[in-house]
Amino acid sequence: MDKKQTLINWYHAHPRGYLLFFGGFDSSAVLGAAMQAGANITPIWVDNGFNRASAEEMLIQARNLGSDQLKVIDVTPDQTVVENPVKRCYHCKKHILSQVPQDGMAIFDGTTASDLGNYRPGKQALDEFKVLSPLAELGIVCSETKELAISFGADPLLSDLESCLATRINYSHLLTPERIAAIRTIENLFVEKSGDFHVRCRIDDADHLRIELSKPESYQAVGDEKFRQQLFDIGSRVSLFVTIDVKRSRPNEYDKLIKKG
Repeated sequence: MDKKQTLINWYHAHPRGYLLFFGGFDSSAVLGAAMQAGANITPIWVDNGFNRASAEEMLIQARNLGSDQLKVIDVTPDQTVVENPVKRCYHCKKHILSQVPQDGMAIFDGTTASDLGNYRPGKQALDEFKVLSPLAELGIVCSETKELAISFGADPLLSDLESCLATRINYSHLLTPERIAAIRTIENLFVEKSGDFHVRCRIDDADHLRIELSKPESYQAVGDEKFRQQLFDIGSRVSLFVTIDVKRSRPNEYDKLIKKG
C-alpha cells in the first residue's frame, strides 16, 4: 500500500479532532488525507504575528484541500516568547496549544519523520498536550509531503509562502513587532520580484540584518540600485547594517550554536 493511502487510512482510527494547520506541505498533506478519509477534522490557523501568509490565504488553502472551515485563533505571544530564548519554540507551541479547545478532542499536527531527532523544543509541548503526528508515526519524511499535499489539492505557492518569521531572529534578541514587520516586508518583496519563496531575512544581532537568497533571479534583482535602496530603507528601521549573504539560504543555522547536553 502506498503512503498516500496509508495516510488516508490512518484516519479510520482517528476520525475526529483539531489540526494545527499552517498551510505548508506538511500540514496540508495531513488535512488533505483527513478530508479524503471523510474525517471530521477542524483545521486551526494561529495568528501570532509571526506568519508570512495571511488568514485569507490560508482559508483558500484549506478549501483547496476540501475543508470549508478554518478556525482562526489570534494569539499574542507572551513575554517569554518575545524574549526569544533557545527554547522559544517550546514556549510558543505551548501557548498556542493552550488556545486550542480543550474538549477531549484529539489534536493533530504536521510533524514529519524528518523532524524526529533534530533540535525541536516544540516537540516537548506537543508531547505534553498529547498531539498526534500522523506523518511522523507513519514514517513519512518532509521530502515526501510536497507530492502528497499537491495530490490532495494544495496550492504549492501558498504552501511555500507560509513560514514562521520568529525563526529569523537569533536567540536572545527580542521578537519585536518592528523587526518581524521588516522581515516580512523584505521577504515578500523578493517573493513578488523573483518568486523566491525560500528567501530568508535574518537578524543576527542588534546591528546586522542579513538576507539569504535561494534563486539566481534574486541575486540579479539586487543589482537594481532602486531595489537595493528599498531593501535598505526597510531594513535600516531595525538595524544598522543591511547585507546580502553570498551563501544560499539554509535552515536552522542558529540551532547549530546551541550547546546540547
